Amino acid sequence: MDDKIRLAAGIAKQLQGLSYDDKRLAEIAAEVEVLNEAVRKAANQRLTFDDDPAAFASVLAKEAK
Repeated sequence: MDDKIRLAAGIAKQLQGLSYDDKRLAEIAAEVEVLNEAVRKAANQRLTFDDDPAAFASVLAKEAK
């Protein structure tokens, strides 16, 4: 089990109280990686360090549409 899968397992168990098999954990880790990269790219293109923290939520809302 690689670090990303182990992290997904830990988050699922500790924060949600859920357990998944290794195959599903690998799928979740891959999905989270894709979503995380999309959020980082969107934020990087539209936000600066000095932006109001609420601007991040606005960017996410716009990207979700």
